[in-house]
Amino acid sequence: MESIQNIKSRLGAVKNVGKITKAMEVVSATKMRKAQEVALRSRSYAIRALRLLQDLSEHAPAVNIFMKEREVHNTLVVLVASDRGLAGSFNTQVFRVAEAVLASPNTSVIALGKKALLYTQKKNLPIVESHIGFGDFIDFDEVAPVANRIIAGFRDGSWDRVLTVSTHFRTTLKQETLVRQILPTDYQKIKEIVDEITPEHGRYSNKNNEESSYHKSTVDYIYEPSVEGVLNELIPYLLSLQLYHVMLEANASEHSARMVAMKTASDNAEDLSGSLVLLANKARQASITKEMIEIISTQNAL
Repeated sequence: MESIQNIKSRLGAVKNVGKITKAMEVVSATKMRKAQEVALRSRSYAIRALRLLQDLSEHAPAVNIFMKEREVHNTLVVLVASDRGLAGSFNTQVFRVAEAVLASPNTSVIALGKKALLYTQKKNLPIVESHIGFGDFIDFDEVAPVANRIIAGFRDGSWDRVLTVSTHFRTTLKQETLVRQILPTDYQKIKEIVDEITPEHGRYSNKNNEESSYHKSTVDYIYEPSVEGVLNELIPYLLSLQLYHVMLEANASEHSARMVAMKTASDNAEDLSGSLVLLANKARQASITKEMIEIISTQNAL
């Protein structure tokens, strides 16, 4: 049987690990709620911009360049993963879904997150650019350079389709990896992403809120300088907003996955601690029994 000293050493290490994972679980839960709050605060603005896009689309004399379908020759994939590990299968699920998308010919990648960059380098995929270190709570201004690069490349014909592969936050215990097409876009695609900002269940679920309704405006607007000019300014901004919401969802999903992983690790550490305590007690009892047998044997010999 293993010595009591070794068992106690293992027990101390397991308890220390349990304290760390418990602290990380609490921190991740706080960050997850914060990410949801940030996403919901931006939702009102996104809904009003969508209403304007809906009205503009009805008055536009021609299809905007960002809304016009093309024959697909080149595809850009925006791969969103985390900068850090200890998040369970969060990144693995993203990469598993991305493999099918990246298998298509003439596909290039924008990697968002350190893990996404390492994955694309390992697979020797063509990387347009990469961004790491966004932090736990991404700001809209941080997404702007990425969105501008995507829009510029689509405008000059570098790629005919832009997809995002990221994790969609449904509930604390359920996240799923989705492939979304953000270019070319239309009113319905943008509306779906804005609708997805609000969780289906839980504290932040407000699907029945009046603000989430999309109605046809009865107001007759006068657009200056023109409908085309307003669309050319509005749609790129809405695309930036789409990408921002994708990043917020990925952040919330990452924190949720890390919280669940750390809770599982804490529970396992607690179970292992209990097993080691029993093992230490058995070793101690065996040692005492052995010593008593030796004393009795010595006494009988004398």
